[in-house]
Amino acid sequence: MSHKKVGLILGGVVLLLLVVLAIPSMFFISRSQITTSNFGPDMMGLAYDSYDKGVAEEAAYAPAPTAPGMAAQEVADTTERLIIKTGSVSMVVQDVPLAVQQVSAFATGNSGFVVSSYVSKNEVAPTGRITVRIPVNIFDRGVEEIKKFGDVQSEQVDGQDVTEEYVDLDSQLRNLRATEEQFLAILRQAQKIEDILAVQRELTQIRGQIEQIQGRMKYLKQSAQLATLSVSLSTDPSGLPVVDDGEQWRPLAVIKDALRSLVGLGKNIAELAIWLVVFIPIWLGFGLVIWLVRRWFRRRKAAKNINS
Repeated sequence: MSHKKVGLILGGVVLLLLVVLAIPSMFFISRSQITTSNFGPDMMGLAYDSYDKGVAEEAAYAPAPTAPGMAAQEVADTTERLIIKTGSVSMVVQDVPLAVQQVSAFATGNSGFVVSSYVSKNEVAPTGRITVRIPVNIFDRGVEEIKKFGDVQSEQVDGQDVTEEYVDLDSQLRNLRATEEQFLAILRQAQKIEDILAVQRELTQIRGQIEQIQGRMKYLKQSAQLATLSVSLSTDPSGLPVVDDGEQWRPLAVIKDALRSLVGLGKNIAELAIWLVVFIPIWLGFGLVIWLVRRWFRRRKAAKNINS
């Protein structure tokens, strides 16, 4: 009996140990199954929400919808033209700082802003230059208003059509958006962690390309909405730059540039002469030292010859 009791007690202890060890393992397995089964949809939902924030951003930059299969040039012909306007005016004024203030006030008073400006009084005649951005719908009127501030020496207006580039960017944007939607659909069905991470990497790259294209489209659109006007000012006509009118030959402009170069060369020669005159005492000092050293060597050499 004693042996049976001992066997029963040992069996009971072993069974109890097995039960104690089995319960945590079952609990851990259950938790792992729950976590693994829920990880894919949760991560999918978070990723989808994070990438869905930029879905509506293209609406502000995209042109009107186009029919499938249309070439870029055909689309550009049916889209509102995007023209980037730039202009430059050179004027002689009586007061350069005042004219700069007037141009700046006109730009800021008409929903524009000043890009850069400077006034120089180092030359014989004061000069200045100011660059402003103004709405394109008042560009022509703005040029005429600014020309009233002085005597116009030259002017130039250029236009760059960026419609085709804008349409090409929009096509790339649509393709990237379609690719993004395909990856999001794959992400909704992904269950494994490595699949989810791989799709997220692809979505990150696509989102970067989308944002880059959006930035370029925004720049083109804003550049077409705001024209750039550069105004050069001086009290002396010779201090103004010559505006290039393309391939048209302008002999007076060539003569003007040649005279400016000649005057610049004369100034450089005069400045060099002034520097030489100012440093004459130093040149004389160096020359005197060299003469004394040579004289000392000659006397020493002569003395050696006499002694020998």
